Amino acid sequence: MSEHASRAAVSTATASPTTLMRVALRLLWRDWRGGELRLLLLAMVMAVTSVSGIALFTDRLERALLQESATMLAADRVLSGRQMPPREWLDEAARQGLATAEVQAFASMVFSDQANLLVAAKAVSEAYPLRGDLRVADQPFGAAYTDNAGPARGEVWVESRVLPGLGLDIGDTLYLGDGEFVVSRVLVQEPDRQQGGMMDNAGPRVLMNLDDVPATNIIQPGSRVTYRYLFAGELVVLDVFADWVREQSDGGFRLRDVRDESQEVSDALARGESFLLLGSLFAVLLAGIAIALTARRYSERHFDYAAILKTLGCTSNQISAIYFGILLSLLLIAVVVGSVLGWLVHEGILLLLQSVIPIALPEASFTPFWLGALTAFICLFAFAMPPLLALKHTSPLRVLRKDLVAAPLSTSLPYIFGIAGALVLILWYSQDVLISVILVGAVAGVALVLSAMSYLLLRTGSAAGMRAGSAWMLAMSAVRRRRRQSVLQVLVFSLTIMSLLTLALLRTDLINDWQAQLPEDTPNHFMMNISDSQVAGMQSFLQDNEVDANPFYPMVAAGLLTVNGAPAPHPWDDDDDETGRSTMTERAGAEQPDDATSDATTETAADGSARPQRVENRQVTWTAQLPPDNDVVAGSWWGDDSRPGRVSVEQDYAERIGVSLGDELVFRVNEQEITAVVDNMRTVRWDNMQPNFFFIFSPGTLDHLGATYLSTLLLEGEDKLLLNDLLRQYPTIVVLEVDALIEQIQSIIAQVSSAIELIAALVLVAGALVLLSCVNATLDERFRENAILRTLGAGRKLIMTSLLIEFAFIGLLAGVIATIGAELSLYYLQSEVFQQTFSLHYWVWIAGPLAGTVIIATLGFTATRKVVNSSPLAVLRQLSA
Repeated sequence: MSEHASRAAVSTATASPTTLMRVALRLLWRDWRGGELRLLLLAMVMAVTSVSGIALFTDRLERALLQESATMLAADRVLSGRQMPPREWLDEAARQGLATAEVQAFASMVFSDQANLLVAAKAVSEAYPLRGDLRVADQPFGAAYTDNAGPARGEVWVESRVLPGLGLDIGDTLYLGDGEFVVSRVLVQEPDRQQGGMMDNAGPRVLMNLDDVPATNIIQPGSRVTYRYLFAGELVVLDVFADWVREQSDGGFRLRDVRDESQEVSDALARGESFLLLGSLFAVLLAGIAIALTARRYSERHFDYAAILKTLGCTSNQISAIYFGILLSLLLIAVVVGSVLGWLVHEGILLLLQSVIPIALPEASFTPFWLGALTAFICLFAFAMPPLLALKHTSPLRVLRKDLVAAPLSTSLPYIFGIAGALVLILWYSQDVLISVILVGAVAGVALVLSAMSYLLLRTGSAAGMRAGSAWMLAMSAVRRRRRQSVLQVLVFSLTIMSLLTLALLRTDLINDWQAQLPEDTPNHFMMNISDSQVAGMQSFLQDNEVDANPFYPMVAAGLLTVNGAPAPHPWDDDDDETGRSTMTERAGAEQPDDATSDATTETAADGSARPQRVENRQVTWTAQLPPDNDVVAGSWWGDDSRPGRVSVEQDYAERIGVSLGDELVFRVNEQEITAVVDNMRTVRWDNMQPNFFFIFSPGTLDHLGATYLSTLLLEGEDKLLLNDLLRQYPTIVVLEVDALIEQIQSIIAQVSSAIELIAALVLVAGALVLLSCVNATLDERFRENAILRTLGAGRKLIMTSLLIEFAFIGLLAGVIATIGAELSLYYLQSEVFQQTFSLHYWVWIAGPLAGTVIIATLGFTATRKVVNSSPLAVLRQLSA
C-alpha cells in the first residue's frame, strides 16, 4: 500500500462519508491501473450492453410488429357495431389527437347491363386506411401499386373477378342500388379484408366512397350493416380514449385491437414475444453469473488489503462503505458506457438486418435504458455485493497469516442474494410473476441437480483418469484438488451451454413449427352456406377444374345448455376478453361477427328466482374422421363404428367449463334439445387456417337438423376467376378470402425469425463472457501451482497438455449435463409455453458433449496460456510479498 493510501486509511477512523468516498475512488483508480477491476467492469458493461441492446432492438421490433399487425385492422383500434356509433365519439377522438376514419360494410347485389353479382360492398371515408396500404391495378391481375387516396365520389374500385363476372372493363358503369358508378381501378389488396363475418364478406369486394352511400338508398331500416370507426395514434392516448369509450358505451359496441380480432395473429405475436423474452432472460441471467464470478475473484484478491485497513484503524462498517463506494462508481461507469454500447449494438443490428426487416421501426423509447441501469444495479448488489461484504470480516491477523480468509456472514447469503436478484430481474423484465417464479425455481432446481451430477461424474471420471499417463494424472489431480471449484465450473458451464442449446433448439423447432403451420398449399378461401344438395356438384366442379377439394364439413349453430343437469358455465367468464376465443370457422360462419353470438334463456338462482342464462352459440360439426391437426388426448376417437349421441370436446374448452369424459351435455340446436355424452377430448391447432371446432359430434346425432356445409380451397392468381363460374352455378354460397391474413402471419414469422437468430447470437456472446469469467476465477491458484510445478522440474509441454485435458474433461461433463438439462427444459417450454409437440433431438446428444469439450477446452486453454508463459520466480516473489 502506498504511503498516501496508508494515511488516508488511518484517517478513516473518524472519517466522514466524503472522506470514505475519496478513499474508495483512490482504491478504484489503483485497482483499475493494476487491472484488477477491468474484468468486473467488463462483465457489468457487457450486462448493461446486452440488456439495453437487446431491449432496444426487441422493444422497437415488438412495437413495429404490433403496428404492422395493426394493418390487419387498417387502424390501431376499431370500434364496431350494428348501429352507427355516436358522432360525438369521433369528435372526442380528434380532440385527444387521434386520427379517425369511417367504414360501412354490407352485402349487396350489383348490376351491369349484362349480369348481376352478390358482392361485399364497403364504403370508406377519405382518411381510410389509417394503417396499411390500398393496392390497386389498372387492369385485372395487372401490376399492383399503392394508392391510399381511395375511390373518388362516383367511382368504385372492384376486385378482379368482379369484372368478368359482370362482363365489364375498366371505365364501364356499375349499378349499386339507385347509384351509378364508374369502375376506375382494380382492387388488389386492402389491409382489413378479413374483417367481419359471412355477410360482410359475402363475395368479391366493391370499394366505394362513404359520401356516395346516401344516394344509393341501399341502407334502410333493418338493413344488415357493420359500422366501424377507425382510430390511430399513440398507445397511451389510445388507452385513455378506450377507457372513455367504455364509460360511454351501453354495451352495443365493441372496441378492439389486432390481438382481439385475430387469434391466429395474436398467437403468432405471442409466440414471437415469448421467445424474444426468453432469449433476453437468458442473457440477463448469464450476465449476473459473470458478475458474481468476477466479483468473487476481486474479493479474494482484496483480503490482504482489507486486513491492512483494519490494522490501520478502519472499522468493519467503514470497509463496507469503501467497497460500496467502489461498486457505486463502477455502477455509474457501467451504465453510461453500457448504454452507449447498447445503442451502438442495436443500431448495428438494425443495419445488418435492414434487408430482412421490411418494416419501419418506431423511435426508441427510454424504457430499455432504464432497464439496463436497473439490471446493472440489481446485478451489482445481488451478485457482487455478497463477496465484497465478506471483506469486512477479514481478520487483521491475515497480514501475518495468509491462510486466514474472511468469514462470510452466512453460507447461504450469496445464494439468497443471487436468487432474489435473479427473481427481481426476471420479474421486472417479463412483467409476469408466474414465469419469473417458475424460471428462477427451475434454474435453482437444475443447479442443485447439476451440482450433484457434477460431483459424482467428477469423482468417477477423475478417479479413472488417475490411472492414465502423467499428463492425465496431472490434470485429474488438479480436478480432484479443486473439487469444489471444479463442481462450480461444471455447473456454470452446464447452465451456460444448456441455455445456448435450449435457445438454439427452441429457435429451430419454433420456426419449423411456424412454417409447418402455414405451408405453401394452405387454403386461402373459405366456402360457406353450402346446402346438402350442392355438395356433390361442387366437388365435381372442383375436380373437373383440377382444384384439390378439401373435406366438406356440415355445420350448425349449437348452444350448450347444461352439463350433467346443471346450467353450463361460460368458458371465458373470468377473462378480460368478453367475447372469448373465436375460431376462423366461427368468424367465417357467424351471423353477428362483431358481437358474441348468444341466446337468452333462464336458469334458477340460489334463491329460487329465475334469471337470464347466457347461452353462447358455437359452430359445431359431425364427422367419422378425425380432422387434421386434431389429436385425441383423452378417450378414443369413434372412427367408422360411431354411435349417435356422442361428442368430442376441445381440451382447453372442456377444462374451462369443467367437463370430463362421460359427462352428459345438453345442447340447443334449431330450437331442439340434443343430448350427447363426452366420448373424448382433443387438442386443436387453431392457427392452421383450416376449419376447426370446439365440439364435434358423432355421425347420426345432428344429421336431421338441416346443416349448411363449409370447405376450403386454394386459388391463386388467375385461378381465382374460377370463383366467378362457381358462383354463377351456385349463387347462394359465400366465399371468404383470407389471403391477407395468411400473408400477415407469414410476414410476422419472417420478421420474428430474423430477430430470433440475432438474439441467439447475443446470448452466445454473453455465454462466452461467463465462460471466460469462470476460467479467470481460478487464475491466481493456477499461477501458484504452475510456479511450483515448474520449480520441481515439470516442462511447459506437460503443463499445457494437462491444462488442455483438464478443460476438455470439464467441458465433456458440462456438455453431457447441459444436453440432459436442455432436453428437459425444452420439454417444458414446448409443452407449456409454446404449445408445441415435444420430440427428442438425437443429434444434440452428440453435438452437446462435443461442443462442450471443444468450446471449454479452447476458451480455457486460451485464457490460461499466460499461466504457463509466466516466470516461476516472478510468481513466487509476488506470492511471498
